[in-house]
Amino acid sequence: MKPQAVFVETNWVVDIVAPAHLQSPQAAQLLARAEAGEFELHLPAICITEARETIPRRFTPRSRSEDLRKFVRWAKNEGRISREDANAAFRVFDQFDGLVANELTKVPERLRELAQHLHLKVFPLSESMLERQVSIGAMDTLLKPYDMAVLGAILVRAEDLQQQGFSWVGFCELDSDLQPWDKNGVLKPILSDLYNASQIWVYRDFLVEDVDESELCERFRQV
Repeated sequence: MKPQAVFVETNWVVDIVAPAHLQSPQAAQLLARAEAGEFELHLPAICITEARETIPRRFTPRSRSEDLRKFVRWAKNEGRISREDANAAFRVFDQFDGLVANELTKVPERLRELAQHLHLKVFPLSESMLERQVSIGAMDTLLKPYDMAVLGAILVRAEDLQQQGFSWVGFCELDSDLQPWDKNGVLKPILSDLYNASQIWVYRDFLVEDVDESELCERFRQV
């Protein structure tokens, strides 16, 4: 049986390395499926770098609990909740802040472990990927430079894998900017053409559900 590959990017890294109570079961399941040999999991190395910056910024505990603290103070002053209930809520918030702060200290080590995972193929940008990024930049995609770099890396890597004999390539993409359709499900012509040309099937989640083979062949045949 020919091997198959699935690509992920920063959203997946964030969902699997985030503080424990915020980690995505679907992201973990995708890695488990790669460990079981269902497919190879591939990740551009620049996504590890972006996740290292994104996770602390997104999950800083005080910013996530401050609105709730303001509500409890207001509710207590308005007589809507008792002083005892307010104090109990503040204790929970303090526990939350402490837990998340502790979890964030573990992020660098988790990222190192993920980058070295035997069943995750982390690959650097090559010259051909950078050239593809430049060519994408000349198109009217409205993508940010980082997104163009990720897209160029995945397109080129997917083509290389297929030349090596991989029978199928998928891409789990939660970022609406890189999805080949808009919020109404209407295809974005340039992005959808790029994915089709490189024969990449894009998913909007980490489930990697089975694709109808006839639909797959028909879409790529039209390129």
